[in-house]
Amino acid sequence: MRQLSTVYLPVLLLDLAYSSILTNTSFYTSYLGLSSTFLGILMAVTTAFFVVLAIPFGRLSDRIERRYVLYAACLVLGAVSIGLPRCRNSVHLMLIFPGIGISMALFWPAYEAWLAEREGGGKLIHRVMLFNLFWSIGITLGPAFSSYLYGDANPFKPFYLAGAMVLLTLGTIIANSWQTSDALKTDASSEIAAEPAETLYPPQPVRTIYLNIARCANFTSWFTLGVLRRLAPKLTKEMGMVPSTFGNLMLTLGGVQTMAFLILGTGYSTRWHYRLAPMLIVQLLAALSFLGIWRLQHTLLWIFAFGVIGVSAAFTYFSSLYYGLDRHVDKGNKSGWHEAILGLGILLGPLLGGILADSRFGTQSPYLLCAGATVIAILVEIFIVSKIPKSSGDSP
Repeated sequence: MRQLSTVYLPVLLLDLAYSSILTNTSFYTSYLGLSSTFLGILMAVTTAFFVVLAIPFGRLSDRIERRYVLYAACLVLGAVSIGLPRCRNSVHLMLIFPGIGISMALFWPAYEAWLAEREGGGKLIHRVMLFNLFWSIGITLGPAFSSYLYGDANPFKPFYLAGAMVLLTLGTIIANSWQTSDALKTDASSEIAAEPAETLYPPQPVRTIYLNIARCANFTSWFTLGVLRRLAPKLTKEMGMVPSTFGNLMLTLGGVQTMAFLILGTGYSTRWHYRLAPMLIVQLLAALSFLGIWRLQHTLLWIFAFGVIGVSAAFTYFSSLYYGLDRHVDKGNKSGWHEAILGLGILLGPLLGGILADSRFGTQSPYLLCAGATVIAILVEIFIVSKIPKSSGDSP
């Protein structure tokens, strides 16, 4: 329990703070009378900092003590949480929001690499499963808390909540540094030798192709999640949906996603590794769900659709992170690429969706965009897997 509280709790707390800020800012832009296009640009500029800096910050964490990078991430996000209640117009928001992207670029690559190289934490698939569970709970609770706390009379409560969560995150990371059982880097060669390569791992070129497929799928998942988490709070509010209803939808998405991570963290899930069909199935179901959200405004349908999207997001994220971390020495670099690619999806989703929502196609058109993006990703992945040499003996 002490390991869970000090090793995995920081990702829950930080994602709770992060998602609270994003959801409340989306509501707040509607309160200020700002357009969906501005909201998309604001999120895109912020995410651009994340995309550009994730790889160099990941490499930086390979060279210096990773914990120092985590400290810096918490301090930057804490400063943003304190500053946001003082923002009163679009210029203020545009000046302060890039700090969120910088903070995330500092935190996630360093944390993921630090987690992957810990000794005594169980197999990598188990550690990745726990990591995914905790961040999924955090990013689920954040929008829900913001939706329940938000009110036009005092729209700043979720920002104060985020500041408190950042302080707790910093405290848990510091507490972890006092434990004598803290991380020692594992020997990558011994880690590889401990795994039954002939059972779980096809040849290196094939593994690289499937890593690229997983990254493509994960990019699209976060393209669509960017629309749901950053743009949809504003869109649903302007459609007449009360904020608490949106919070319940995000609870559904996050709850199903968390349960999917539990399954993906079991040994049973290894039979799905390096297989194309499971990836295509969950993405196809997600595309159909977005089509349903686009065509119909029905609460029960939306709840079911958000749940399906949660399953797809869990599968693609788990595959991208696990394939990138396993059997690699440069874990900080690989984590940086993982975060940069999904960050690019977060950048483009709200940006293009916001522009589309302000066009003649209407406020529900971003969901059609999400369905189209997912279908395109499926076609790209089929093309990528066609490059696998027939002699490898691996069937998609």
